Amino acid sequence: MILGHHGSGTTSLIRLLCEKFKLNDFELKKEYLSKLKEEKEKRKRARLLNRGFRPPLPAEEEGQEPPPDPEIEDDPEDFDKETHERQVMKAVLDASKGLIIDGCWRDLPEGAVGQSL
Repeated sequence: MILGHHGSGTTSLIRLLCEKFKLNDFELKKEYLSKLKEEKEKRKRARLLNRGFRPPLPAEEEGQEPPPDPEIEDDPEDFDKETHERQVMKAVLDASKGLIIDGCWRDLPEGAVGQSL
C-alpha cells in the first residue's frame, strides 16, 4: 500500500510500479465506497421485497417525487455497521493476486464510512 499527501507523487509511483511488474493499480477508496454502496442497494431492495407492495407516500406538492420511505432507506437499528464494513473490506481486497494499492483517502466526507453509504 502506498500512501502520501496530495501532490507527493504516489499516483505516479503506483503507475510506474504497475507498468514494471505488470500489475493492476487498485484504488482502495473508490473500490471500497463502490462496494459499500452496492451492498446498501442490495439491502434496500431486500427490504422492499420483504415488505411487499404498498403504494408510496403522496408527494407534498404536485409534480414532485414522493418522499423516500425510511422503512426502506434506513438500515434497522440492530444492523452492525462495523462488522459489515470489515466484511466489505475483506471482499474488496483480493489476496489471491498481487496488488499495488493506492491507499489515499482524500476528499472523503467526514463520517461517510461509518454511515455505510
